[in-house]
Amino acid sequence: MKIGFIGNFEAPYSTENDRKWSLMMLGHDVLKFQENKTSFGDLKKHAKNIDVLVYSHTHGWNIKGLPTAFANFKKMGVPTVSIHLDRWAWLEREKDVGKEATWFTEYYFMADCSPEAIELYKKNGLDLKKVFYLPPGATDRFCYQSAPDPIKFPHEIIFTGSKGYHKEYPFRPKLVEWLHKTYGDRFGHYGDDLPVVRGHDLNVLYATAKIVVGDSCFGGRPYYVSDRYYEVRGRNGFLLHPHVRGVDTVGVVHYKPENLDSLKSKIDYYLENEMPRERLRNAGFIHVKNNEAHVNRSKIVIERIFNGK
Repeated sequence: MKIGFIGNFEAPYSTENDRKWSLMMLGHDVLKFQENKTSFGDLKKHAKNIDVLVYSHTHGWNIKGLPTAFANFKKMGVPTVSIHLDRWAWLEREKDVGKEATWFTEYYFMADCSPEAIELYKKNGLDLKKVFYLPPGATDRFCYQSAPDPIKFPHEIIFTGSKGYHKEYPFRPKLVEWLHKTYGDRFGHYGDDLPVVRGHDLNVLYATAKIVVGDSCFGGRPYYVSDRYYEVRGRNGFLLHPHVRGVDTVGVVHYKPENLDSLKSKIDYYLENEMPRERLRNAGFIHVKNNEAHVNRSKIVIERIFNGK
């Protein structure tokens, strides 16, 4: 199958590159369209050679006439699909729902299918029969266990991701500041305070840390988690995260959402109890590698569109 894919492929570790790789692993040919360098004419030129068109939007970029292009593809019998990792509900960007080009495709595969998101989609006229919950996935080619390196990564407790987050979710900076204050040099924040870690080094970081503290925007809301919920476990990290209805829980230890006392009790216990920690770490790794990677997600998308399963 020939799949056209509009997204950001210039960033080497983008999710679009991970999805592209997974589609190729499933035997499909992928024709890339770099979103900020693609025109209506480019899409029209290749329309007859495409079996399905996938769109993953980067906020701030815009292809003039893209909704019209989607309508033209539909007339030709070519399915158009939006796939997005971001949360929309309760954030400033929710004003874009129903207006920005993401919402003009035929199908929607969204990582945010929280009750408030579904209400938002309904309010803006989306056909909910064409909206599907698609959790983030782990990067297949990085689902392996690395040897720890405590010299390079000396912190027992880590958080990966931004401290300066959405203003509507003030718990994130509170969380990172509390971890610094409570655990001092035992804690490392990789994202703002320390350099961003990518590729193989991220596997080493997760394998080395005793505990990875996880958090998603409005942590604990049903049917939404960030991609780190899967990336941490797929790269052999041991994850603490608020419980979320609608996602798997294999290998994850839960703390009460936005409750630092609950988080501290979990951190302190698993810092000192290696056997249960490492048993959960391994269980989470095996499960994600086999069931929650981008190849699994891409297979679901294709089957939903063409087989109605």
